[in-house]
Amino acid sequence: MQTNNGQDFSLISAEVEAVLRSVILPDLDRGRKDFDRPHTEAVVHWMKTLLASSELAGRAELNTKVLITAAYAHDWGYIGLFDGVDSNDPKVIAERKPKHMERGAELIRNLLESRLSAEFSTTEIDEVAALVLVHDRVEDLRSESEILLMEADTLGMLDVDRVKPTFSAEANRQFLEKEIHGRRMIHFKHEYAKKCVTELAEKRRTFYPES
Repeated sequence: MQTNNGQDFSLISAEVEAVLRSVILPDLDRGRKDFDRPHTEAVVHWMKTLLASSELAGRAELNTKVLITAAYAHDWGYIGLFDGVDSNDPKVIAERKPKHMERGAELIRNLLESRLSAEFSTTEIDEVAALVLVHDRVEDLRSESEILLMEADTLGMLDVDRVKPTFSAEANRQFLEKEIHGRRMIHFKHEYAKKCVTELAEKRRTFYPES
């Protein structure tokens, strides 16, 4: 098994991933402009990377198929929520966070039940939907899978090599200070994820010359 590079595709079957990519990714272009699709692909990359790391590889209690599916679907619910408004405005995004989690959970449940019921048990479908439903409630996350999705989501937010930042320099400064350092990083559990988030946060800070 390859580790720490996000390229271990044995973590999820090619058939399942092909359906997720073909259905979800095109939809994401109707969410946050120039963000949701590359961000989701970055989150999937980091989820695979964390799951393949020496810290987590082979952990029986972690259902890699469920976690990677949740990574694909976690922001699916943003589609159509930004008609007529600025989808890059942090305040606008914050107002829509609760709704997008509810819609995303419903969308992925419907997809798994209609297209992938042979690949997912009822329990696994419930687990995927539950992860999507709570993924941005950072302070309320308790299970290892919930925390792992939050970690991958955060790394995907910060990865400037995969997602070009859309915030202004000042909005980025506040994002790093309040959302990343002040809210998300303090809830990280896994050592490899902690190492990665520190590195990515610094790289994102220096992405803005005036920072």
